[in-house]
Amino acid sequence: MDGTRLRESWYTALDKAQAHFRQLLTSHASTDWKRVPVTNDGATPATKGKGRASGVPEVTDVMVHRRATKSSESVYRAVLEVPIVDEPVSLDMWKSVLVTPELRKEWDPAVESAQLLEMFDQATRISKVNFRLGWPANPRDAVTISRTFNDATTLIDISTSLPRSPDEPTYLRPSPPYVRSDVALFAWCIQRIQPHTKDQSSRSSPPVPKLRITCFWQHNFRLLWNLGSGSSLGQQLGAMTVGLYKTVQQRGARVPLLTGYGNGVSIERVRFAIDREALTVDYSIVPEDDDHPQPSEHSLEELHTIREIRRLTRSVEFSLPAAQGWDVQLSTKGSSEEVSQLPWTAHATRPSPSSQSSDAGASDQAKFVFTVKHAPLPNDHSVLKVRVVIELSGPSSGLRLNGIPQPIEDLEARDPSSFFISQSMFQDASSTAEKSFQTQSSAATAATSTSRASTINGERPPISRTPTERSAVAEKSILSRVKRNYIYFSSLLQEPEAKWKQTVESRGVSVSQLDSIDPTLVVYRAEATFVGIGLWDLYAAITTPGARAYWDKLHDDAVLLEDVNELTELWHFKTKPAWPLNGRDMVVLKTVYKSPTTIHVFAFSADDPNLFPQIPPVDPNVIRTQVDLQGWAIEALSPNTVLVTLLEQSDPKGWSNKGSIPQQMITAVAGIGEFAIKCGGPPIVTRLEGAKANQLRYDHERGNFRVEYEGCAKRRVTSDVDAGRGGASLPVIECEIRCDLDTWASSLDIVVDPPPQSIAALRRHRFSANGGGLWLTITHDAVFSEQERLQVIVRRGPMSAPKEKGLVMVNGVKVEVDVEEMPEREMKNLTKQKRVKPARVPLDQPPVLGVIRRRKAEWDADKDPQSADDDSNKASSPAASTTSFVTTPPSFATSFSKFFTYAVEQATTTTQQAVAAISPAIAGGEDAMPSSSKPPMQYALEALAFVQDLHSQPGGDGWTVVSEKDFPVHRRVFPEVSSVIPVHKGEKVVEGVAAEEIASVLKSYDCRKQWDSRFDSVSVLEAYGADAHTAFVVTKGGFPFRDRGFYLSSMIARETVSAPASRRNAVEAEQLSSDNRAAIFYVSASFSPESVSHFSTAKYNPYSLPVGRVYLDAWILETLDPYSAEKYAIPSTRCTRVVAVDYAGSIPAAVNSMINGMLPKSILAVESYLKSLSPSPLMRLPAAGFMLALPPEDKLRTPQTGWTLRTKDATRTFLTAAFIPSSKVYSSLMILNGSASLSPPANERTPRPSRILPNSNTVSGAPDSESAPTSEAHSDNSEPGASERRIRAARSRSPRGRDLTGRSSTMFTPRGEVRHPVDLLVSELIVDSKLYPGGYEVLLRSRIEKGGKAQLALPASVESESSGVPADGESVLPFSCGAYTLPPSPLHSAGLNADRPPRHLLRFTLPTAQYEMSTIVDPLTGETRSAPPKPQWLLDLEEGRAIINVRVQPTAAATGSTATAPGKMVVVAVNGVPVAVMSEKESLTALGRDELMDSRASKTDVLARSVSAEEQVPAGLQVPLAVAEHLLEAAAKASEPSDAPEPQEKESTPAPCESAEDAAESQASPVPSPAEAHAQEGAANGLMRFLNSYTLPFSPSRRSSALLSPTSPEGPTRSPLSGSAPKEGGAVSPKAENNGVAGAVLTRTGTRGGATYPLSTVVIVALIAFLVGSLLRSLVSPADFIYVVTDEKELGSVSAGWREMKRLLEFKYVLGGWDFQIAAVRRH
Repeated sequence: MDGTRLRESWYTALDKAQAHFRQLLTSHASTDWKRVPVTNDGATPATKGKGRASGVPEVTDVMVHRRATKSSESVYRAVLEVPIVDEPVSLDMWKSVLVTPELRKEWDPAVESAQLLEMFDQATRISKVNFRLGWPANPRDAVTISRTFNDATTLIDISTSLPRSPDEPTYLRPSPPYVRSDVALFAWCIQRIQPHTKDQSSRSSPPVPKLRITCFWQHNFRLLWNLGSGSSLGQQLGAMTVGLYKTVQQRGARVPLLTGYGNGVSIERVRFAIDREALTVDYSIVPEDDDHPQPSEHSLEELHTIREIRRLTRSVEFSLPAAQGWDVQLSTKGSSEEVSQLPWTAHATRPSPSSQSSDAGASDQAKFVFTVKHAPLPNDHSVLKVRVVIELSGPSSGLRLNGIPQPIEDLEARDPSSFFISQSMFQDASSTAEKSFQTQSSAATAATSTSRASTINGERPPISRTPTERSAVAEKSILSRVKRNYIYFSSLLQEPEAKWKQTVESRGVSVSQLDSIDPTLVVYRAEATFVGIGLWDLYAAITTPGARAYWDKLHDDAVLLEDVNELTELWHFKTKPAWPLNGRDMVVLKTVYKSPTTIHVFAFSADDPNLFPQIPPVDPNVIRTQVDLQGWAIEALSPNTVLVTLLEQSDPKGWSNKGSIPQQMITAVAGIGEFAIKCGGPPIVTRLEGAKANQLRYDHERGNFRVEYEGCAKRRVTSDVDAGRGGASLPVIECEIRCDLDTWASSLDIVVDPPPQSIAALRRHRFSANGGGLWLTITHDAVFSEQERLQVIVRRGPMSAPKEKGLVMVNGVKVEVDVEEMPEREMKNLTKQKRVKPARVPLDQPPVLGVIRRRKAEWDADKDPQSADDDSNKASSPAASTTSFVTTPPSFATSFSKFFTYAVEQATTTTQQAVAAISPAIAGGEDAMPSSSKPPMQYALEALAFVQDLHSQPGGDGWTVVSEKDFPVHRRVFPEVSSVIPVHKGEKVVEGVAAEEIASVLKSYDCRKQWDSRFDSVSVLEAYGADAHTAFVVTKGGFPFRDRGFYLSSMIARETVSAPASRRNAVEAEQLSSDNRAAIFYVSASFSPESVSHFSTAKYNPYSLPVGRVYLDAWILETLDPYSAEKYAIPSTRCTRVVAVDYAGSIPAAVNSMINGMLPKSILAVESYLKSLSPSPLMRLPAAGFMLALPPEDKLRTPQTGWTLRTKDATRTFLTAAFIPSSKVYSSLMILNGSASLSPPANERTPRPSRILPNSNTVSGAPDSESAPTSEAHSDNSEPGASERRIRAARSRSPRGRDLTGRSSTMFTPRGEVRHPVDLLVSELIVDSKLYPGGYEVLLRSRIEKGGKAQLALPASVESESSGVPADGESVLPFSCGAYTLPPSPLHSAGLNADRPPRHLLRFTLPTAQYEMSTIVDPLTGETRSAPPKPQWLLDLEEGRAIINVRVQPTAAATGSTATAPGKMVVVAVNGVPVAVMSEKESLTALGRDELMDSRASKTDVLARSVSAEEQVPAGLQVPLAVAEHLLEAAAKASEPSDAPEPQEKESTPAPCESAEDAAESQASPVPSPAEAHAQEGAANGLMRFLNSYTLPFSPSRRSSALLSPTSPEGPTRSPLSGSAPKEGGAVSPKAENNGVAGAVLTRTGTRGGATYPLSTVVIVALIAFLVGSLLRSLVSPADFIYVVTDEKELGSVSAGWREMKRLLEFKYVLGGWDFQIAAVRRH
């Protein structure tokens, strides 16, 4: 059959369907139509009344009738009449929805998906529909041809299935696992009925026009097996009709439509994206075909078609609703450069207002026609490819073509005779307009309302499915047993995890047992996840008994006893005996239920010979196993990941007990997974139609599969629809086999006996969602093959054959294989798709019913809001029409002037691109300008909420690919962000860098200048704490546009994760989950400039740059799991940037969109920048940013939720930080709130003791007179013994793990020891020593504000000074510093490189423990001793707060150096005093791993969304803590009160103690000033007075963190204000004088002549030496001298027999007065 005859056969099928429709239309009054009742289970009487009152139809309003036919399926008719009261009804809306196949799944609950395959002609289309019907066996699909007719009042759409033919195209061939169904007729008739005028006089009120929707449905699904429910087919048709009406109301005015094309145009592909509301049309301009035959006579329809084809030569025409705005993108690609440059013209027209007003009957919606016309091709060998994308573009009406506004011209209305409709059909439709379809349903009609077509709900009469004559009672008994066991199986699958207790785990399989109160109920569950394999391959390995021999050596045989029905089989399995156990066998009834993502295979023992006479008798030497349930659940987590669950409840009987079942389950699950991965999925029969299987055999060693089957008339589904339409359809036998051509075999050699009538082969990618693998459909003629034995043997291709992959030979003949290609991009997306566990639902229920119930619930929920929305729409629609801008130029009357206008417009297209600056992207409503009523940080919080929701649901539909170079960038319009500016998103994995390191680069504006080419400058305006701030950012515009300024509010937040379940892995869990793998969000959003009106724009925006708006600029950083399947470097971070920026001003929309598409590419710049830079210093405490709680579960209330801020650390507040990469200078500003941490609580709590810090350093204002030189004092090898003793002493006291958040209400530890005060931990800083190879210096500056609640002043830059920042040399707090080496982390860039310099942890403390000591009584002298009096700085700090500036910079000596030697330690100095850095081992010993690796997440403030929040923005983010005073207006600055501290407040003394919550384990302590030492001396006298002032390194009590005394009590005093003092041994260090922070050598102090120790150390060493000596003396026993006599003659010579015995061990009075001794004997 050639192409012409094939097209004629398709036209013939459509003409027959059209004639059938006319016959059904005219027989509306026939008595053959019987009423079918329609029920509405989900609606209550209240909802019904409400629905009718609001004019919204319901399912019960649909009248459904059935008409039985003798030779085919019954025909159903559904009629719905809706009054037209609100607004005119447009038939164009109905036409747009009906001719768009992608929208069918929106209104037809039985449809899973639909797509357009081919445009047959201008009014005829071919579509493919995939139905939800058919599961759990095989789903159904259909390929239909459709034609649409319409005039002013009637719309008709007719569809019917295409007939099969030998030369059919690929899309008509079978597409397993889908089974091709037969649509005899599917037609819609939409009529707008106007009432007659003669009836108006007889009625009190004027008649209301109505809309009648009629559907004719005749469909043969070829279903034999149904699991029934109480729903009727009428309910499905009613839901479909109401769904169509609602879809037209919602989407009808938002769907573009391809209305026509002419000669020289070949339509290749038409797709409509529902989420984007975009129509994509791919067509080609081909040489014109002018040789078509010209018949002598034409009908009106043919004349209309010829006229339209000629009018639209080389043109395409679209109809677009005028109420919406449309963005059209047109691109061309030619066969040559000359063809690509061919010109094309585009113009848009609409009916003139005069013609619309004159047409009183026209009630169609306003629309305009968009036409594209192409120039002729240069020759007959050229082809031009064109793609047109028409997308909805926001609330404003109008048209943009490639980003340029396009004028719309008014034209006179076309002749109404141009409507394409048959006059005869129009007359038939008009004759039924005034007829009523109301009929009465009775019990008789309801009883006869079932039909042969109602296979959706199991209303088909029972059909025998066994080879023997089984009675109906037996059939029902089998079905009830299967159903009962499946209910039990599915209920076990849905049991919660808490009811399963794990018993054993091995080979990747986890076995657990059901925790039941019944000891006799023993149910085991085995679970395993397999990666790199598909759903169907694993299903084939499980259900193929012959594959068991590969992994189970005891497997003997498996025999198919009976093919019970399409889903159920009876099997007999045998196992070999294994001494001392006998062999086993079992007879089971196995059933398979399938769905797109899940397959359930369950079996149970069959022991009733009356139901199954094929059951073999029991062998005396074999024990028959009782199987209560054996079920497999195969679930696809992703295209290449499958979760397998095996449930087993059986009794092996004999000597084997149920305890051996778990090991057998492990062997089975692991063996099947290994077989499927290594060998692939063996061939398997997926469907047999019109036949029953007799034998199924698979031999793995030989690599062949054999199936024998025979015809069965009782399983045959004849296509009676074709017979009823006059077709000659013969019954067939179909066998569908699925094979694996990727792993199991590369080619196939198939033998079919007898030879098949036809064979179709379809191959999909192994991870395809429709079912990967090779699908064979073998067809035999049922008439000639019914009495024969049919056999199919599938073998691997012979090795001698040519190695051609994908070769399929059937009976020695090569078979053509249809291949469904998968794009490379889609394939990559499938492999990277995240694993999602499907919801476990029973598969025996038809999925259509669930869709109907879900849509009914949605309709009921939308009833009340819909009425309100309709009122608002009616009120707003006139305003929208009046405010819409018009870009149409003045039109001229003559046609020549119109042609001239078109030519000028197309000639100036390139010029318009430069002039398009006058038409940027127009935003309306809230998108125009941020509101000043919202605080600045509210915009950042809204952006944070959006990004968090986007991160939690990364998939989603509607994303469009913008660019795929380097990595894909997508875009999508989110109305909640902006209805005009789309959101662009790019994602890339940055290898070798952790998320925290990337975050430090993104936060630094100075670093941004290095990697962001568009960034120019920034002026920070306000700081709210935790690095949340507002700023004015300037970005480069690029020629010819000016730079842009943005008012941005920014913040950083980290997601919270659940705590680890056990303490055993607490450290690892925190490192991997809490610190690194939780996502980090860095978001920015624009706020209203009026919120910062008190700042001078002339200072931060001196050039008056135009201001744009950043709707969203967010970075999402997530460190990848190092144990995942992806092979990335460790560490690696998934970096995502989401942007939506409006540059405003004169930048066109196209340029704006281009810049937004380029911004996510900045991830590449960040990646390259990080490779050349070491991480900057990081302030760990207080931390920058917030912890972000999980989003609320109630998604519906999320837009109205507010924010709550839970403060975890009231003591420390992080303000700002800056890092300059060029000079490597880091500076941070923080607030220490002394009133919150140092004020004594109501109940006196005693903090926990601090640790003794070996080798830590005290940083004071000036070294003491007896301080040793720096080089001598900090030698690591000076006194190793002392260091080891200090570490051993620190390790022997109190646990290492410390929790900063824990408050203790008791003064005793769990061991019963007294809790002791500890020093106040001020800050923790992490420094990467690789950044400073020559060493670095830390400068600490501080000042105190009494009662300070005023706003601070932010510095202009890192180098500048401000009133809010302490000046150089200003330091009133005596800080102590301890330096540690952090252990390498597996997720840090330094973690896997042994040669890389380590990271340092610097801990800054204040010596407050000595002032928090309790009053004690000296037991020796009886004196009462108390804590020394608090110094002035501590008293001031308790009443106010301290502003602390931490600055890190390279040392002066290392500024010009490169790197240190590998073995040399990095020099670290704090305020000029060198600090010894403890090694990793010493750090772990002193602090412990918990304290070193603690991220201080528990001390970070928590942001959470809450529906009960009082305000949208927390109070802590409404008022800034610091402002940039140098940018304020002069008047505003003068009006602000001065918050400068007074000179007397700057006193240099040690500092306060933190309460138990903020207690830190300080290992360093300050040196008290002489004034303090004098006070201490007066407070306690006697030998033990040093206990009040000095820490004893060996004392168990550890009362203070001060280690050593810098001077003797008689030393000279030093003024705390001057910062210097006279010294006996030398001059004061100038750097120490300037910095004014306490500094003294920690290990020892002394002169150059030798080391000196304080008296306390000498006394303690002497005491310890005395105790150790006494202990050793007690261990030494005196020697015993024994005289040994061996002969009585030797008694004379006494000197020869003496022995000296040294007792080593002695036990006295062991037994009967005997002692037991171990001794060493020496002979004399």
